[in-house]
Amino acid sequence: MKRNVSVLLLVALLLSMLVMPVSAYAATKVKILKVTADGARVRRGPGNYEVVVSVKKGSKVFYLGKTTNSFAHVRTAYGKTGYMYKGFLKSYGSCYLSQVYCSKKSSVSVYKSPSTRSKRVTKLSKRQHVVVYQVKGSWAYIKTLGGTGGFVKKSNLKKAS
Repeated sequence: MKRNVSVLLLVALLLSMLVMPVSAYAATKVKILKVTADGARVRRGPGNYEVVVSVKKGSKVFYLGKTTNSFAHVRTAYGKTGYMYKGFLKSYGSCYLSQVYCSKKSSVSVYKSPSTRSKRVTKLSKRQHVVVYQVKGSWAYIKTLGGTGGFVKKSNLKKAS
């Protein structure tokens, strides 16, 4: 039963996305890449530059559209940008730039349905990046780069820059 509801929700989301008007900004695709090596480093520049952050195997990052030598320009789920060795990345999926948001504050609750009385699925950290799939009134249906989906108050999100 839950699977059928999930499938219907996904179909409804996809259909609603097809009906929405598309601007040049909304039509800009962003690739999502999966990290294939534990401790993969995001560096300030393409090469042996200072390490910004290390990322766990299986994490997802946004590809920012620049590749230099053997490095890809990426943004982590927590908004850190830099360069990562391309050999540690593989294609995972994509979304539209207009769908990428981040949390404004720490401990933003994500709920199973659009109600604060609903079961809490997870919490977002400050500046954690998510993909917004649908907005219903003051609520947004989101997915984290880790794959957890749920509803969050839209006022707790801002466009990722």
